[in-house]
Amino acid sequence: MPSISIISFSPFERHHVLLCELDDTMFIVDCGWAIENYENIQSADNKGRTSKGTVANPRDALSSINWARVDFILISNYEQMTLLPYITEYTEFAGPVYATEPTKAYGRCVLEEGLWTTERSDSNTSDAHVGSSGSAERRQPLQVPYTQQDIVASMERITDVRHNEIITPVPFVRVYTRSSGYCIGGANWTVEYKNHRTAFISTSTLATCLHPQEWDGSVLSEAQVVVFCDAADPAELEESDAGGSAPNVHISQRIGQLCSTATAALKQRNRVLLIGEPYGVTQDILQLVAENVISLNLPLPQFVIVSPIAERTLQYGNIMGEWLCATKQALLYLPEYPFADKDLRQKGHLHFVRSLSQLATRNTPQGTWFVIASPHDSATINHFVRQWQQDARQCSSADMAGGTGTSRFSVLIHDDDVSRAQAIVNQISVGNEVKYVPVSKRMTHGNIEQVLASAVRAQHVLVPSFIRARLPAAAVGRFEFGLLEYSYLQATVIDLDTDRHLPLSIQREMTQQMKRDGKQHAIVSGKLSLSAGEIRLMREDSSNDTGDRNGLKSEPTLSNTRLQTSVTDQSTANKASIHAHYNLASWTPQRLISELSDVGLNATVVDGSSGTEPPLVQVSVAGGTATIRMQRGWAVDCTSVGTQWAVLDALRQVLKST
Repeated sequence: MPSISIISFSPFERHHVLLCELDDTMFIVDCGWAIENYENIQSADNKGRTSKGTVANPRDALSSINWARVDFILISNYEQMTLLPYITEYTEFAGPVYATEPTKAYGRCVLEEGLWTTERSDSNTSDAHVGSSGSAERRQPLQVPYTQQDIVASMERITDVRHNEIITPVPFVRVYTRSSGYCIGGANWTVEYKNHRTAFISTSTLATCLHPQEWDGSVLSEAQVVVFCDAADPAELEESDAGGSAPNVHISQRIGQLCSTATAALKQRNRVLLIGEPYGVTQDILQLVAENVISLNLPLPQFVIVSPIAERTLQYGNIMGEWLCATKQALLYLPEYPFADKDLRQKGHLHFVRSLSQLATRNTPQGTWFVIASPHDSATINHFVRQWQQDARQCSSADMAGGTGTSRFSVLIHDDDVSRAQAIVNQISVGNEVKYVPVSKRMTHGNIEQVLASAVRAQHVLVPSFIRARLPAAAVGRFEFGLLEYSYLQATVIDLDTDRHLPLSIQREMTQQMKRDGKQHAIVSGKLSLSAGEIRLMREDSSNDTGDRNGLKSEPTLSNTRLQTSVTDQSTANKASIHAHYNLASWTPQRLISELSDVGLNATVVDGSSGTEPPLVQVSVAGGTATIRMQRGWAVDCTSVGTQWAVLDALRQVLKST
């Protein structure tokens, strides 16, 4: 029986490094790490689930992995690529890396921004700064385990994939993605091995009010094993949101608060500093603020974005239309751009500045400024706060008397990393108007309960230990599957049982009949028929027994277009037959074995039967075996119901493909 082993090598809630092993196949899901914290992992509120003495340096944390045995790497989104350059350039990993095209493009920008921030931090490590308490503190140097050349080389190792595109990285293993809804190109991976599907639910959102392509829930309905990687921290949410309120309402309200504050400040000709990454939610806020200003007939402010990557990240939104939500995709067929940044730049109201030094040399037009700075760029944030404070102090006495001298600018923060945002607030909030409204897109534990209702084939669901602690006991007992948890550096092994669920159409039919009969439990016998690619149940009625012991009608004569199967399970005497019309006369045992191996089943010719009539082919699957008698029509004897489903599904794939 195949099994899957999962070990988490990341101590952080937001970042994932999952080492997975399927029999002899080993792969990695995501390469995320909180680089800014790993030099001081024990700092407060860093969300690293570690204890004292735990290795925090990623080089040490990943040294226990035998990278020469890792077959491939799957990347879910651009936030989970931090360690990829180190893995591809400084370990023995030699396999392919799979990610969507936007993930590759945005991921390179994020890696380069991290490298740029590190270089700036290293140049200032000897400088002390005054914290909110007034005491002198020394900045903690940031380090990243890669160089610019490593980033370029690692990007060349990535193979671009599209959603729903099936990839075969190694024999008998197929992988494909579904949209996670979290960001442009965000993906949830499904790994299929010997007809068993394992879904990895990375950072995801159910919200449809943002610009990325919407969440695709089919990733759950197809899988026998579901692995969740993260969820929103309740500290990021209000009490009404933490329980699983509608994500559209939650996100729209938060973004609306920020845009209303910004518009009100611009209406009074005040300046605005928005602290956020130059992509994602920031792009939605920029769009809404521009639309609000235009609708109110206010003068357009000068939008200034200080970032070495902003120009590229905003452009990607306009050129990657197929990865956007349905509303944005509809704009691709109109003579306008999906986002406002293109029009703002053409009008001369959008300016990209790589750094403060470049800002000093730029001739930026005068007027009201709307500045966007990354939360990693403390130098830029401090520069504008100090400069605008100085300008406020130099206001006229009439302004000071009116109480407007210190409120000529507003600072807005939407970062959902509460600890990082709170550190920024504590640093600049003295004497300044700072509005912190966290916009958390990630699923809550309430959303996880909601989506698990669609996991109709799931037999096992794995969640990190911190998510398991947040799920109420009543919710856990509501589902039929086994709910397991995994922890940092602890292996979790799951046996991949054969999927014994009937098709949903048959389940619904049986449920409706039981309701009509007023029964809660029933034993149903009958025949399963395969017609037009659909499996149907022909129920037997015990009251209509007329001679045949089980109420079965006489079987037609076997022909070369008939496939018959029977189940001989010790626990039941019921039999099932499947009939389909295929040309079986030209098939040989060797051809059948070859075709079955292509779909992941192990098949052999039964010893001594090669010269007999008919030849016998034995198929081994999880939970039993099946023997195929290749006469004019094939007869398949299965040792269990679970074996029957696995073998019939494989035979159906083989016959349809030929």
